[in-house]
Amino acid sequence: MQGKCSCHTLSASATRQSSALPSRAVPFTPRLTAGLGSSQARRGVALTHQRVTTRPAVNVPALTVCKAASAAKAAPPSAVAHLRFSRGSPSKVRRVLDQIRGRSYEEALMILEYTPYRACELIIKTLVSAGANAKENLGLKKLKLYVSECYCDEGPILKRIKTRAKGRANRIAKLTNHISIRVQEKIETS
Repeated sequence: MQGKCSCHTLSASATRQSSALPSRAVPFTPRLTAGLGSSQARRGVALTHQRVTTRPAVNVPALTVCKAASAAKAAPPSAVAHLRFSRGSPSKVRRVLDQIRGRSYEEALMILEYTPYRACELIIKTLVSAGANAKENLGLKKLKLYVSECYCDEGPILKRIKTRAKGRANRIAKLTNHISIRVQEKIETS
């Protein structure tokens, strides 16, 4: 049987194998249908055609390929620091992060040093790491940095049991969080 492509030609060994099937079994003969109306026809064409390993060349101007890529090139460089699996409630960390979002690097450090919450120590550690990443990896000056993005996500919950009276037990949830801080240079507009 001759088809439109090389994957549709049956060799002599394939015809011998089809005769070895039980009498009720019908060997699948792929058909190229224009509409591929039935799901069986679509499945047959999908299984029998050879996979294309290279993409066809398309003539598209480089400027219109992706608007998001051009916007990413225009964005100023930024450095990120993450503190993962730190102990503490994410909601308590978020209330501190809300105080430093959008502030300059130096101002954020001063706010954190004088804020009396335990989460401030973890945030200071992450903010200093983000500033060091900006200086070492990107060559940015710390005086021009500001906190462009900061957020806290929930981490895994450590579940513990607290024994109570009369043979009962209460579950204790020890929360963890992931802190992420992004800093970048302020663009001076004149």
